[in-house]
Amino acid sequence: MLNNFPRFASQPPIASLLRSMPFGQLFSKRDWAPLNLVPLALAFLTATNISGLAQEAPQAPQTVPTDQTQWVQVPAGRFLMGSHVPAKQVLDDFREYQRDIDEIIDEHPQHAVEITKPFLMAKTEVTVGQFRAFVEATGYKTRAELDGKGGWGFDPVTKRCDQRDPRFSWKQTGYPQTDSHPVVNVTWEDCQAYCRWLSVKENRIVRLPTEAEWEYSNRANTNAYYSVGNSPSDVLAQARTLKPNPKTIRQAIQNLVIDPDTPPFPVPVGSYRPNVMGLHDMHGNVWEWTSDWYDKLYYSYSPAKDPQGPKQGSVKVRRGGGWNSFPMWARSSFRNWNDIDTRCANLGFRVVAELSPLEIKQHEKSQSVSLLFVGDIMLDNGPGNAVNNGKDPFEKCAKLLLDADVTVGNLECVLGKGGKQVNKNYIFRGASDSPKYLKKYFHALSLANNHTLDFGPDGLIECVDVLTKADIGFFGAGRDLQAARSGLMLDVKGRKIVLLGYNEFRKEDYQATENRAGNMPLNSDWVIEDIRYAKHACNADIVIPFIHWGLEMNPLPTDEQRTQAKRWIDAGATAVIGGHPHVTQTIDSYRGRPIVYSLGNFVFDYYPVDPAIWYGWAIRLTIPPAGETQQTRSTENLSLDWETITVAMDPQGLPYPVDPNE
Repeated sequence: MLNNFPRFASQPPIASLLRSMPFGQLFSKRDWAPLNLVPLALAFLTATNISGLAQEAPQAPQTVPTDQTQWVQVPAGRFLMGSHVPAKQVLDDFREYQRDIDEIIDEHPQHAVEITKPFLMAKTEVTVGQFRAFVEATGYKTRAELDGKGGWGFDPVTKRCDQRDPRFSWKQTGYPQTDSHPVVNVTWEDCQAYCRWLSVKENRIVRLPTEAEWEYSNRANTNAYYSVGNSPSDVLAQARTLKPNPKTIRQAIQNLVIDPDTPPFPVPVGSYRPNVMGLHDMHGNVWEWTSDWYDKLYYSYSPAKDPQGPKQGSVKVRRGGGWNSFPMWARSSFRNWNDIDTRCANLGFRVVAELSPLEIKQHEKSQSVSLLFVGDIMLDNGPGNAVNNGKDPFEKCAKLLLDADVTVGNLECVLGKGGKQVNKNYIFRGASDSPKYLKKYFHALSLANNHTLDFGPDGLIECVDVLTKADIGFFGAGRDLQAARSGLMLDVKGRKIVLLGYNEFRKEDYQATENRAGNMPLNSDWVIEDIRYAKHACNADIVIPFIHWGLEMNPLPTDEQRTQAKRWIDAGATAVIGGHPHVTQTIDSYRGRPIVYSLGNFVFDYYPVDPAIWYGWAIRLTIPPAGETQQTRSTENLSLDWETITVAMDPQGLPYPVDPNE
């Protein structure tokens, strides 16, 4: 949490106070049922293949063992959970299904989620062979076997799928299955029993994935209908799903005759290519149980970090679609649910395993860290109107912002409603919903600029309170000079990263004092002192000053800026980032370190001149693994990669990435 940052006690009065910000380890509906019980769109009945609609599975790229679990290590990270388009657009894109909006409204709103710890996920769905090994080792009887009601299956005589029948269980489904096929007809409790057994065998906690872990792994760094793109034809070709048949699209599968010569049933796991994370069958083949209770409104109050689902409920979430699912139901964001006693011939499961704290630490030390810095963010005027109308001002740059382990910007407006407007030409107050969107994408914001005091010291104090409540880190300004000089420390994958903020523009007017809120004025000697303190007293691996300086609308820095920046690099700064001129300026490389004098604007619609298109930069810094960093904490020999990404602003001042090939 960002509230109540612990202060370093043993520091000289003029050294920066570093607020410690722990970012965790990162830094990184149901059974085939009567139609009167469940909505048709969400039941097993949702998709039917009768003849010739099943997609032929391509040759598997590798042989997947059936008697042991193969794990894929899923890294920590951030992603957008839920539908990437409004519900009405989903219905329009899949208009042939003739569905109601209530059937998909639970996929909204799309929201940023952070998975703070890496974990292991099974490469495939649990197979018949793996489940058989569990049964033979423990003597376990599934619910379908114990209650005498059985499961679901295919009757080759009637050529129809039958509802619960004692003939059917995980061992017998009526359709051909081998030890390589995904196990089905298992209840949620059957899955729990399997996880307990495998936990002992693997000597680690094995469980069902949370709904967030499942979607994160399914999406694999994408934000579309499917991990393979937006086209239904793509998922039909790359997953065991069904091509829609207009004649049968709304009929229950148990009422339809299935042609045994072209059956739609599951294929052996791993028959299709894996996604980019190395996971097979995350779309189609069989639905997969998750650990979460289901709540239609959960996305409206879900936590941003490691959501575990509602505390209670009556049904559990299942995901991914099955062999009888049309593409609409196999979308990455589609949510479905079942009673925990459900057992179906299209419902199986996949497991995840937790890494130990030592494993996580070792993993994090082996990972690089990416930091993304963007320029001026002003959420008044055009951008503010967009926010007031419910538009996400950052949505076109969502992938860029979320791909980084740490995202930092320069906030050039006041948040909150308080304070007294000062007498100046340009006054910016962010729209009331601005914190929601800032929290979605940004870990930290610099307040060291001339607009955080547009509503006086009281306005700045409220802005700080708003950011604290929203759990957004900040630096470069505060309630007094000591707080303004505070740096923000981030614990990121085993590295300590310190961000420092300073303002040079009319600094005497905006600086904090011992008893007045304001921002930290730029004093080159103080910057050097703060860098050295962070490096030597606080053992920071990475120290980056973010400076508000330079001449407005000028594409070049001054000679004095160049001299100052080099001094800071000599003092131990990993990079120097700048803003304020509203245009991009040149980048210098000094001792292998980037000096970015101005990133320009990122979200902004006011300019003293009016070119056809305004451009800004984002810069991505890639920090080497922790072991390398800690061995070279002096930064003398630390390798550092960086790249600039160009963004443009539309007439409303909202950013979008520029295609480098255009």
